[in-house]
Amino acid sequence: MTNRLQSSLGKAQNAASVSSHRVPTIEASQLLGEAGVLAIVHGGDTYQLTRTKQNKLLLTKCHALAVSSQAQQALVQQD
Repeated sequence: MTNRLQSSLGKAQNAASVSSHRVPTIEASQLLGEAGVLAIVHGGDTYQLTRTKQNKLLLTKCHALAVSSQAQQALVQQD
């Protein structure tokens, strides 16, 4: 019971801190599209954001997903 309460309090605190800092927000469905998956390049590594069957988000580092150097350059130029 204590763990559930602590978990709930932690979630509430996280939600409060995000809303107080006016963090840009986007719906996951806009990122993932119908396929439910998105490749993210960060620091030269590729990560995969996936919507699970339980409708949760899973971020994994991918060694097999190769992003072309042109795509990486395009992503860097957007920053």
